[in-house]
Amino acid sequence: MAYTLVILSALLATSLANSIQFKDCGSAGAKVQSVDVGGCTTEPCHLVHGKNATMVVNFTASEDVTHPKNSLYGIIAGVPVKFPSNADCCTGKNLVCPIKSGTSSQYSIAIYVSPEYPKISVLVKLAVLDDNDKDFLCIVFPATITDS
Repeated sequence: MAYTLVILSALLATSLANSIQFKDCGSAGAKVQSVDVGGCTTEPCHLVHGKNATMVVNFTASEDVTHPKNSLYGIIAGVPVKFPSNADCCTGKNLVCPIKSGTSSQYSIAIYVSPEYPKISVLVKLAVLDDNDKDFLCIVFPATITDS
């Protein structure tokens, strides 16, 4: 019975995931399997003023990283604009550190969408940098900042 519950729970979690289409923008140390954005069921994803936008990246590492760093940008008309976010991926328990080659992991981050941000279409660029500040993983996906 317990085995059946575990299988059903895993299937339910998979069916509720909000995997989106993304473009790999130069992941040198990881293979990204999926990107989930909370509440996003169609692209572009809506990032709502006054709320947190939660992103989860599922990946498999192909290199070791001791101190991964977050790098999050909105690309507007080709110009990258840094989103305020904690640079340390490990402190907030967003990622299990250190990262070991060959392991599958999840990176999660929540960013606050300030009401001061303009309502605009944007490409979200989320990267995790390795110990040499190179793109360990890097993804880009389309989004729109909206009121609802």
